[in-house]
Amino acid sequence: MNGKPTEGAAGRGNSIRDFVAIIFRRKWIILSVFAITATVTAATVLTRPTVWESTGKILVKRGVKDSIYGSYVRTLSWAEDLSSEVETAKSTVVMQRAQAMMDERRAHDHKPRVVIDPVRVEAAVQGESNVIGISYRDLKPAVCVEVTDAIIQAYIDYRHDAYTQPYPEQFFKAESTRTHDEMLTLQDERRQLLDRSGLTDGSMDLSSMLTVRSGDHLVVDDLTREEAQLHAEYDMWKRIQDNPDAEIPSSTSGETVIQDIKRELIVAQMRYTEVAKVFQPGVPQVQAARGKIDDLEKMLDTEVKSRVRAAQMAWQAKQAQLAAAQDRLQESSAKVAAYPDADARLAELDRRISALKEAYGNLVKVAQEARVNTATEPSLAVLLLSPAGQPYPKNTKDYIRIALAPVFSLIVGLGLAFFVDSMDSSVKTPREAETVLDLPVLATLRDQRKR
Repeated sequence: MNGKPTEGAAGRGNSIRDFVAIIFRRKWIILSVFAITATVTAATVLTRPTVWESTGKILVKRGVKDSIYGSYVRTLSWAEDLSSEVETAKSTVVMQRAQAMMDERRAHDHKPRVVIDPVRVEAAVQGESNVIGISYRDLKPAVCVEVTDAIIQAYIDYRHDAYTQPYPEQFFKAESTRTHDEMLTLQDERRQLLDRSGLTDGSMDLSSMLTVRSGDHLVVDDLTREEAQLHAEYDMWKRIQDNPDAEIPSSTSGETVIQDIKRELIVAQMRYTEVAKVFQPGVPQVQAARGKIDDLEKMLDTEVKSRVRAAQMAWQAKQAQLAAAQDRLQESSAKVAAYPDADARLAELDRRISALKEAYGNLVKVAQEARVNTATEPSLAVLLLSPAGQPYPKNTKDYIRIALAPVFSLIVGLGLAFFVDSMDSSVKTPREAETVLDLPVLATLRDQRKR
């Protein structure tokens, strides 16, 4: 009973009863698609492990003091500062500190070691503020809280150690002791000289010569110190010329211009790297980026060379001044040499003792200022706003997917059932018989099940 419908029979259409009949004939296809989809979806969603996350918040104090002797605080833009702090919070050195804290705590509590995965660490700025949120994800809620607390504490400790200016106690102690001991030694030598020679005060002429020589000596000392400083500055610029990556002290003249050029050079190099990844070497964008780097390198070289020439000229000029002062000192010393050695030595000791007293007083004053600045400076550059909070699930059970997937599977199953039925050309209903034979059906006999 196979065949094709005629044109007259084809126009009769299908009734709702035919569609229902198809559904009942192909019910196993629909039910199979529904069951498989529901089972797979439920198994996938319900068996997926829950990932927990805990978050803590800190307030970052922006700015870095260059020295403990001044109140100047160096700051960058808000975006640069906070981006740097976010990267610092996720840096390797902070992770190492946090891992060391975790190992120490867990060893003390006799718990198994937990390895911190940097990929699971998140740090982000909270809106347009100086607050940074630090979080950690893990399958165990307790581990999330413990690791988040360790990372926050490690970041606070690292930033405190890296940005706080320490009081140079050893330096001041050593310099004070050396100056004081040298002054006591000279005073003892002066007493012994007075006892041996019976001197009290020299004549008026001798006093004037000694004053002149003392002044010449101070001038030579000052010029010697200045010449050494200029020489050191010239050597520094020479090293920078040989190694452009060398660090420039913040107190050096011309630092701002060169640092600006270096920053522009770093930006240009990053731009060239990005462009080179996208375009071929001969593309104008790559050539322009490369030309920008060459121009900045030439500009940096020119600036450094000019600093070298300026430092060399200043050093040579100071050498000439020092030579002239040394000649004057030799003349005044030759005049004093004509007087008794004891008298000249006494004046020399007095001058040196006076200079040491002044130096000792200045040193004590500077040490007190440094101590006050250190004591009044806030000790915390980072404030803990909230420790690691209660962990919350990062990926919840998707019950909507569990509900919708079977619904869509019914639609797919119906479509598949109608498709399979359309491929079956056998005659199954009276309407199909009329359609194929183009003859009316007078009677039908239903299938009788055997009992």
